[in-house]
Amino acid sequence: MALGIGRDIEAKRWLRCMIWQSAGTSAVWIFWHCMFSGNSNRFWWFVPSAWSSFWFLVFQASQFLFLLGKMFVTTCQEREVASGLDLVSGVWKLTWNVLVGISWEPEDARHLSSKISRIRDQIIFTLLCAISGFFSLVSLASTELSPVSILDIGVRGAWLGFVYACFYLYQKKQILTFPIIQRSFAYSLKIGSSRLIITSAKLGVLVMPVAEIFSDFISTVRRQSLHEILADGLSLFFWQQIVLVFGAICATLSWELCHHLVQVILTRRHIFAPPLGSTLAETQPSEQLLSILEDVENLSLVQHLAYLDLCIVAERNVDTWRRTAFFEESGETYKRIISACLGPLDNLTLRLANGLEIFETKSGDFLKQLVLSRGLDKKSESSSVKEIFRDIQLCSWCARTVASLTATSRLEDRYGVAQLSGCNKATLSSLLSCLLVVEVYLGRRSSARGVGFVGPNSIKWTVPSQGVVADVVKRKGSPFGKGSSMHKKAYALADILRTSIYQIIAVFGEEIMVGSISNKGLAIAERDWLSQTTPLYGSHEMHLQKLGLFLEYRVS
Repeated sequence: MALGIGRDIEAKRWLRCMIWQSAGTSAVWIFWHCMFSGNSNRFWWFVPSAWSSFWFLVFQASQFLFLLGKMFVTTCQEREVASGLDLVSGVWKLTWNVLVGISWEPEDARHLSSKISRIRDQIIFTLLCAISGFFSLVSLASTELSPVSILDIGVRGAWLGFVYACFYLYQKKQILTFPIIQRSFAYSLKIGSSRLIITSAKLGVLVMPVAEIFSDFISTVRRQSLHEILADGLSLFFWQQIVLVFGAICATLSWELCHHLVQVILTRRHIFAPPLGSTLAETQPSEQLLSILEDVENLSLVQHLAYLDLCIVAERNVDTWRRTAFFEESGETYKRIISACLGPLDNLTLRLANGLEIFETKSGDFLKQLVLSRGLDKKSESSSVKEIFRDIQLCSWCARTVASLTATSRLEDRYGVAQLSGCNKATLSSLLSCLLVVEVYLGRRSSARGVGFVGPNSIKWTVPSQGVVADVVKRKGSPFGKGSSMHKKAYALADILRTSIYQIIAVFGEEIMVGSISNKGLAIAERDWLSQTTPLYGSHEMHLQKLGLFLEYRVS
């Protein structure tokens, strides 16, 4: 059921992208021929001829090829692609295992296969961009540059498409960026208009001179010498270059417009709920949402939309009837929602904790130990870190959702399912575990182990300048060095986790804190708010100490 719903939602959104793209490219086509019409006495764009209609259809088909290429590479998460070293090492390992008779680990095979499939999709996208550029520039400029051959123009367009694809993948524009605030559709389309024009102008002006040189090498048409150019007239030559540059700008503008439409349409909120007043709204108001959230095998766009919808319902006073339905009497709905939200957070905590096994080596030489133990270099270290933080957007929604639902349960949980089911303990323990391990990556503490701690008052929180982990974080070129993208992501996630815990503390501070602050410290209701089992990261004493700092509002 969930798979069918997901495919239907994705198909409708891509169809909507195609319709809006057709309207946008039609506007670009009309603008082009209004500016560069060869016959100024006839407004033929209102009554197009058969030949101009043919080139219009070619232009639309070329833009559809670009949209088809985007369908191959568009993703919600940053994924690692296979490098040449990965391919060679993977083939060598597979061959060696076959010769020796050792079966290859399914997880390794699946990981290599996914990286190869991603680089295959990027190659397909690059080829489709080159083909789209070929036909886009031909359909735009062929009617204005009749002395120049179609192949000569198409070669320049193919080079333009190739460069644009490389620029697109280098900037990681294929990753969907969900807006912090869901604006109206018209406003979302308007807000990026200036950026589209500037980017298109830059690429068109910079790429076409290089395309002129590139076409000299592969074009079969004899190039004109300087004497022939002077004989034909410099004005004609410059006119051809102006037409090609503006044609490249219009083609690039169409691609940028398509990219902007995909970003806006695919990241729009989808309401996973039956219509208010229907029978399903009375009996199973959350079943559709839960079926998507619990489909962990297909972490796709639809699941991201489901987590976004859940976060909006939990944080805002819109669709309050849906949030009220979460706290139904049996408590099964609330437990399933909390479990679905804590799953990504716990997986992130485990991945980060496993990653610390690389950092926390007995020897102080991090790079030596890293190469000897894992056979990795600096580049693979950065790529593995990117894999760890691949679903940070999802984890941020989950943290905000569980914190908002826990805080809201104070007034809306009529049956006490949040407390009686143990969800409050699981929520607070998961948030603290994730925050502690993220702070280690930010260099907050020198050791991640809680061995030897007698109680909360005996825990010593060290300065970031001590320890192997902090030295690695401060090392030049480290993936978690200050200013790096990974450091920014870790810092943003830590800030969200702190805010989420403070949101719970602000509502349930009196229930969590038993008694008052004294010389002996805080008395915390551990049984009701902290899980008695071994936490995913750290120790029970570390969680007590951290929670005490939150209660004193000393964590920043």
